[in-house]
Amino acid sequence: MISINKYRYILYIQTVCIISYTILTNADAQVTPPSQQTTNTLNEQRYTGSLLSPSGAMTTAGLWAIEPYAQITISRGRYLSNGNVQNSKNRTDNFINFTLVKYAVTNHFSVQSTPQIRYAWNGRTTASSLHFADLPVELQYRLIDQNNPKYIPSLTTILGMTFPTGNYSNLGRSLDGAGNGTYTVRFGLQSQAAYKIFNRALRIRVWGVGRQPLNSVNIKNISNYGTSLGYQGNARPGLFGNTGFSVEYGFNKEWLFSFDFVYDWARGTRVRGTNKNAVYNRNITGASHDIQIAPAIEYNWTPKIGAIVGTALTVNGHNTNDFIQPQFAIMMLF
Repeated sequence: MISINKYRYILYIQTVCIISYTILTNADAQVTPPSQQTTNTLNEQRYTGSLLSPSGAMTTAGLWAIEPYAQITISRGRYLSNGNVQNSKNRTDNFINFTLVKYAVTNHFSVQSTPQIRYAWNGRTTASSLHFADLPVELQYRLIDQNNPKYIPSLTTILGMTFPTGNYSNLGRSLDGAGNGTYTVRFGLQSQAAYKIFNRALRIRVWGVGRQPLNSVNIKNISNYGTSLGYQGNARPGLFGNTGFSVEYGFNKEWLFSFDFVYDWARGTRVRGTNKNAVYNRNITGASHDIQIAPAIEYNWTPKIGAIVGTALTVNGHNTNDFIQPQFAIMMLF
C-alpha cells in the first residue's frame, strides 16, 4: 500500500512547481515589457472557465460571482488495479447541480462555497430523491496580483473546510449516499496569467490542492462506504486531492476554447465492523488515481456574463471509475 508520505511529497512537488512558475514568469516580465497592443488584447478578453480549474481570489471588493453548473456523469466501467477497464451492466450514473458562490471581501481576499445536489441511477434502481451533498467553504487570499500586460501571474492560497451535510449512513438505498460524514480540511495553491499568442489572449492556470479528512465516522446498514443491511462499524477516508493545468485561448473577445488536464489521486479508505452475521471484517481500499481531460467552448456576452459547455472524461486510472461527464455552466458577476 502506498504511504501517506508519498502524497505529502506529491503536494510538496505541486507547491514547488506553482511557486517556480510564478517566480520564473515574474523574472521574464522584467526582461520583456509588452507593447500597448498586447495590453489592449489581454485587457479586452472575457473569460468564463475553464470547466475543472479552480479560480483565484477576485480583485474587486464587494463583487459577487455566481456560477451554476449542470453535470451528467455517464459511467463507462471501472479501472482495475492494473489500469484495465472492467465493464459492468449496472454502472451508476448521476446528475449533479452545484453552484459556485464567491464574494470578494477585499481586493485580495474572497470567500467561496459550492452547494451541491445530486441524483443517481443504474440499471436496477434510482436514488429516492435529490440529495444535498457535503458543503465546502473556502477562504482564498491572493499573495501576488495578476498583471496580464506584464506577464505577471497571480498566486492565490486556498484554505477551507468541507462540512458533512450529505447522507452517508443508514441509507434507504445505496444510491442515496451523497457525502462521507467527515470534516475535511481543504488546502492548496492556484496561479494564473494571460499571454498574447498569435494576436489573441491565452490564459493559463496551474494548481495543486489537497483534502484531509479529520475524523472517522460510525456507519450502519447501507452506507456510502459500500456496506449493506445489518452492518455496524466505522470508516475513515484517507488524504485525497488533485493537480492540473488549464489553457483558454480567445478566438475573439467573446469566444474561447478551453482545455483542462487534471490528475486526481486518493489514499485508501479504512472500513471495519461487523456484518449482519456478526462477523468482524476490516478492509482498506487501495490507493487510486485518474487522469481527466476536459475540452470546452466559452462564450461571453459581456465581461460579467458568460457560458461554457464541454465534456470531462477519464483517459487513465486505477481503482476508480471510468466516465464521461458532459457539463454546462453560466457565469454571472454582480
